[in-house]
Amino acid sequence: MRVTEPREIASGVMLMTAGSGPLASNLYLVRSGAAWMMFDCGWAGSGELVRGAVEQMLGAGVAPGAIFLTHMHPDHSGAAGALARAWEIPVYVHQAELPMAAGRYIPEFSMPLDRWFVAPILWSLPTRARRRVEAAGDVTDVVKGLPPAGELPGVPDWVAVPAPGHTPGHVAYWRARDGVLITGDAVTTVNLNSVRGVMFGAPDLAGPPWYTTWNWKTSMESLTRLAELGPRLLAPGHGQPLAMGVVPRLRAVASKERAQRMAFRRRLAGAPKAV
Repeated sequence: MRVTEPREIASGVMLMTAGSGPLASNLYLVRSGAAWMMFDCGWAGSGELVRGAVEQMLGAGVAPGAIFLTHMHPDHSGAAGALARAWEIPVYVHQAELPMAAGRYIPEFSMPLDRWFVAPILWSLPTRARRRVEAAGDVTDVVKGLPPAGELPGVPDWVAVPAPGHTPGHVAYWRARDGVLITGDAVTTVNLNSVRGVMFGAPDLAGPPWYTTWNWKTSMESLTRLAELGPRLLAPGHGQPLAMGVVPRLRAVASKERAQRMAFRRRLAGAPKAV
């Protein structure tokens, strides 16, 4: 597992990438006043490398004040427990994500990949082995719910914006003064629903991967609402930051997805019924 060196993409916003190829995910170090915070934190296997890179940048003995997660999928939250315990800091998620903090499979929160792959493997394991897997992902000792109004403790210039769909409590993080939007998987700049995106990481603005998305329709509604904020820089969970034509391109993605969904429904309606 590799972790890139931090690079500044906006004032006080440092991008790091954990992993490589289609499994690579982004995390961000953000300065607010004299403090630094982390937004998402990468895979569990990248935890030590992330910690080393952050401490090298901030200085020995200096740590972020908190970790703010866009959502609780392992490529964004996997390292949260280890980092939070090492740094003795809290991890914040939307209130709707709190049930996922125990590391257990929750059917009503599941997405296609869970149902096809993760759950069958988990339930094939002996009970003790399954409990060990769950315990390894349990972060209930460090996780707190975000305040309902969206304010971020210790980060007065950012707010959490609800962007559900990919997961029930997915959020984006918004800095209005310069239009920076940390999107998690609500919006990506590599299309993980295409072969070119998965195999080669070809740049392409897109919604979340459908196979890891809890509710596709809701995710498209969230994408439209994020466009209404008027972001000038997208800092995605996967892919490179985007600063050119952000709003019209977001609207185009949402319109395209709606059109494809309507066409699919029309095909279903016109299909001959089974006898």
